[in-house]
Amino acid sequence: LEKWSPQSALGQLQARLDASEAESEVQIEQFLAQDLPLESFLESFCQSRTRSHICRTQLEKLQELLQK
Repeated sequence: LEKWSPQSALGQLQARLDASEAESEVQIEQFLAQDLPLESFLESFCQSRTRSHICRTQLEKLQELLQK
């Protein structure tokens, strides 16, 4: 098991945020190429953006706490 540290938590949150942002980009490209139906796009894109928002908020809050 990896020892927990604030830096490892920040790294994991950043990795999740990056992955979610990349997933959103792929979904947009698939939709624009008409490879993804509207209903499927809206559902998956909203889920990806929600995950991105949560990760970004957690990352910012942890950074804020570590600066204190």
